[in-house]
Amino acid sequence: MDNMIGQRIKERRKELKITQTQVQEQTSISSGNLSCIENGKYLPSAIALIELSNILNCSVDWILTGKSSISNNEVISDIEETKSEKQLLDQFRSLPEDDQEEILMMVQLKYNRIQKARKKEQQSSLSDPGNLADEIA
Repeated sequence: MDNMIGQRIKERRKELKITQTQVQEQTSISSGNLSCIENGKYLPSAIALIELSNILNCSVDWILTGKSSISNNEVISDIEETKSEKQLLDQFRSLPEDDQEEILMMVQLKYNRIQKARKKEQQSSLSDPGNLADEIA
């Protein structure tokens, strides 16, 4: 079997300081299966590959070949997360997929409301002749 796939998974997991238990909690992969994958006894299934790429923040291609980007979000990974952002992300990742989708819809709704309010505010400030005169001067 190709042990390189398992080695890449294990090294990336350790690099991110993620335990096998955390992988088990956030995926459908048991810790026993993960151990066998990391030791090259089993190859991960397609579903396991997708779940691993999500939790390890890397592409499936990188897991399989080692030749792709390690991070799907390289720009974001350079930004220091606050404690609350990390907590939010950890809790979000531990939710079932349907709950994640529901939360994403709520966030999108809130975002859209804020954008509409900002746009309305900008339009009202442009339509007020007193504000326009102040901006020109």
